[in-house]
Amino acid sequence: MAYFLGKDVNVYLTTEHSGLSLSGNLHATSGNLLTAVIGASSSDTDILVLERSDGIATSTQLTDVTGIDFTPGATNEDITYMGKNTNLSAQIKNEFSITLTKKKNDLVWDRMFNDQGRNGVYSRSGSTITSDVTGAAYDYFVHDGLTTPKLQNFGYRLYLTLKDESEIFVLRNCCMTGHTIALNADGTQEETAEFYSYVKPRIVSGSGLSAVTDATLLADI
Repeated sequence: MAYFLGKDVNVYLTTEHSGLSLSGNLHATSGNLLTAVIGASSSDTDILVLERSDGIATSTQLTDVTGIDFTPGATNEDITYMGKNTNLSAQIKNEFSITLTKKKNDLVWDRMFNDQGRNGVYSRSGSTITSDVTGAAYDYFVHDGLTTPKLQNFGYRLYLTLKDESEIFVLRNCCMTGHTIALNADGTQEETAEFYSYVKPRIVSGSGLSAVTDATLLADI
């Protein structure tokens, strides 16, 4: 486990799709539906999370972050062989979790967690799911958790940069798994969001900024 203070690390959040952003109600037909929007910018109304191609920028930075708790781990399975006294503990997959705590200054995490925006966005043409948006014939969706997650554009992407920008830690294909709000005696509010990923993170130098927006390779998923 590694814990960082918000004053030491900058945190950025985007979707995993190169061309789709998550919107609160822009182009929504009714209620509090979240929608996937192509070609959005930070100046558009009610954009919650911008697309991966925006990368590390002022528009994607999470403000007022107070703490970052990163925990790498592994999912193991215990296997018992009939007639043998010794069990086998086999590693099935890597598991990475990150918990972000910040002062509550917007409703972005509330909307993501409560309005089924925990798994990002995706696009498809007919029955074929795509990795990138290429034209008006494609349909855009918020991931409902019922579609296969083995997609390059599945989930969200988190970027952790040291304040001296010497290293950039990229946590890919993350899903939101928890959200809590804390009230203190003086009325100050903080909120915490938990994300997990089974994809190995990338660590690049500050000079490799362009590499942080590359799509996740299928071999890495």
